[in-house]
Amino acid sequence: MNKKYQNILAKSSNLKFGTDKALEDVIEYLEKRLEERSYYQFALDKQPMRLTNVLTLADGTGPGSRRSRSALRVAMIYQSQEKFQAQLNYRGKVYNVVAGDSIPNIGDVVLIDKDQVIMKRESKLLSYPAPGTDRETAQEIEINNATTDKI
Repeated sequence: MNKKYQNILAKSSNLKFGTDKALEDVIEYLEKRLEERSYYQFALDKQPMRLTNVLTLADGTGPGSRRSRSALRVAMIYQSQEKFQAQLNYRGKVYNVVAGDSIPNIGDVVLIDKDQVIMKRESKLLSYPAPGTDRETAQEIEINNATTDKI
């Protein structure tokens, strides 16, 4: 038994308790990086918790207002004194229009109903959908369909 004890003692004489040097170096490096990261300052250009990132408000601001600013978009259609009016967004500007209005460099408003705004642009009749309808983009229509509900 004495011989077995001597063998165990010889093997354990080189044994070190704790961690090895390579692991200590890695831990030290990670701790240093963590400390450096605490000095970073983050400033977000967009505010992810802002309500207008998800909802379109009555003034036309919201997720749709940030889409393709060069495209003409219908922000809302409302009825006032038995006629429809619309709010249009084009290149960052807001236009409140009724049928018969002319918007410089854009076109003439031909018809507004609960689902669309029809405009004459560059000798074409285009139907722009109201928010919340099935369509999302403008659609060219024929002149004889401009006053019917077939669009």
